[in-house]
Amino acid sequence: MAPHVPTAYGDGVRVLVCDDEPSIRLLFRTALEHEGVEVAEARDGDECIAVAESSRPDLIILDLYMPQRDGLATLPELKRLCPRTHVLVVSAHAAVEIFEQSRARGATACFDKLGFLPRIPQLLERYGTAA
Repeated sequence: MAPHVPTAYGDGVRVLVCDDEPSIRLLFRTALEHEGVEVAEARDGDECIAVAESSRPDLIILDLYMPQRDGLATLPELKRLCPRTHVLVVSAHAAVEIFEQSRARGATACFDKLGFLPRIPQLLERYGTAA
């Protein structure tokens, strides 16, 4: 395992990863922890809201398509509970219109899930602390 290297955005950054696919959560968790951030996970929108309310993350990575409460339905509640937290929406199947709806409901930015992983360092640099 690589030694911990302090990041430019500092230690103590908390990220919540919400995705119904365990392999995606593990992939994102591993990449984020490699960057030195603290990671919590949620499997659906309801769990995401509960974890966000208790942990007040600096950044939330939110999948759009999940069972129970999906990402679009989760966004307004997340923004109500954590108005200063950046929410990055990721999806492997989203059309431009869905990303526009996501931004209208409070997403900071939207990304294709397949290209998200290599962007994590630059996204942490930009959005790693709540506004």
